[in-house]
Amino acid sequence: MNVLVITSRDLEKASTKFRIVQYNDYLNSKGIHLQFVRKEIGSAVLKHIKDFDMVFNQKCLMRSSLSREIILNSPKTLFDFDDAIYTRPGPPRSFITRWRVRRRLHLWLREADIVTTANSFLADYARQHSSSVVLVPMAIDTDIWKPIAKKKNEQLTIGWAGAPVNIPNLERIGPALSVILKKYPSLKLAVFSGKKPSLPCPFEFHLFMPGAEPDFIQSLDIGLLPLSDEEFSKGKSPIKAIQYLACGIPVVGNVNGATAEILNQNNSIHVSSHDDWINALEVLIHDRNLRTLLGKTGRQFILNRHSIYKVREQLLGIFLSEKIRQAAG
Repeated sequence: MNVLVITSRDLEKASTKFRIVQYNDYLNSKGIHLQFVRKEIGSAVLKHIKDFDMVFNQKCLMRSSLSREIILNSPKTLFDFDDAIYTRPGPPRSFITRWRVRRRLHLWLREADIVTTANSFLADYARQHSSSVVLVPMAIDTDIWKPIAKKKNEQLTIGWAGAPVNIPNLERIGPALSVILKKYPSLKLAVFSGKKPSLPCPFEFHLFMPGAEPDFIQSLDIGLLPLSDEEFSKGKSPIKAIQYLACGIPVVGNVNGATAEILNQNNSIHVSSHDDWINALEVLIHDRNLRTLLGKTGRQFILNRHSIYKVREQLLGIFLSEKIRQAAG
């Protein structure tokens, strides 16, 4: 079975990597061969659309005329999205741009044979336009993202890992972090990103390097997950929350929308205000047993729901579903 995968970004970008690229070798071993192209599809690719058994569109919202041509000429189509791409973080788009984006998205939701989403929040949105919606959770390799043994007398480290675009969320809790670091001088704050944030407190900065993130996450004792309270954030299944928990790291964070499908009272402490951040961090700083309990529960939750070894079987089943087999035959 040959599948054309349309991506909006390079293959190492988080969304593309965790939604489809990381499954490439496994799917290939099962006879499903992926060919990746960027959304700037030319006539040469369009000419051979019919040679593929399926087109997998990973949240690319190209112009409507091109989308229709792809859908019309492909035996079967799957549209996948893991963000609230009908909106964006920060200031809203202009009315015309919002209309254009939603028109393009709704076209794919209506016409794709299968729509896959990362969480129930997005699935509910998709079901307004499609009757073939399947929830495929975000997943990571739990053999790589796993807890490591730590010495009891090691310095406690709280930390955040994230893309530069999300740094404003971290900077927003800078005042709370400053208070907690002044109160506990032996505490360390560490940040892993492609850009250095501006914070009113000392911190250890680790510049993003491919493949280095698991080691960074494993070095933490408490993971920070500051999120904004807006529609775009509500549609996210934060991969960082999954990574923290997979490594047995308890999380302190904002829980809005789909984040509640990952973080719960058994694996994290939910916060909403400046004082909440300070109080939650203090609780975990003082209570090693609680950190351990939340971390163990979080690890098991990820193994049960967000492990690549479980989710890849679900994805394989989607590719080999009766509808797809009929198309391939």
